Amino acid sequence: MRRLLAAAGIALLALTPLHASVEAIDHPGALPLLAGIEAVRGDLKLNSLQRAVLDSLRDEYKASARKLFTPPPETPEARAEVTKKLHALNAQYNARVLSTLNPVQQKRIVQIEQQILGATVLVSPTLQGKLGLNDKQKQKIESLRSKGLVYVSKVNRQFEDGKIGYFEKLKLLRTKRFAVGESMLKVLTPEQKQMYAALGGEKLKS
Repeated sequence: MRRLLAAAGIALLALTPLHASVEAIDHPGALPLLAGIEAVRGDLKLNSLQRAVLDSLRDEYKASARKLFTPPPETPEARAEVTKKLHALNAQYNARVLSTLNPVQQKRIVQIEQQILGATVLVSPTLQGKLGLNDKQKQKIESLRSKGLVYVSKVNRQFEDGKIGYFEKLKLLRTKRFAVGESMLKVLTPEQKQMYAALGGEKLKS
């Protein structure tokens, strides 16, 4: 399971937004990449047609995302523009992945996403609604999200400038994601924490 989470974390973090101005969305990760992990596919009990469609969506998504970063954006304005395009790309392909799944599979992949990304999924407006977060709690989570994205932007620039390597970048981002998630979890009441844990469903098996 640990190896699976590490692999998924690398895949989802590799395309993290670069700018704090983007709005929070229901799926902070990239579902086309998540649905490409074999353990996830087995858990979802995908049929052969679904697998073929999801393979195609994953390849399309990765190719489109690479184009956005070729060449790498060098100015703050260029980074902001790429972020907006990536944000829209994620929303488009996340929706297409969900449309490929049946209702039971849709519910399950959301649970798996929560398990892999941890408490950072609390940025999801839909999840916040299910947990009954008040405005003050939402503001605290948004503040944590924004500060986290500023850090992500800083780490990505260090990587682009050649100051850190690829694996060091991923290690820094994973560590930060965990820390931000823990801070977000502290915003919840004990009752909301219980609800959040229950929404994660059965543990994904590697």
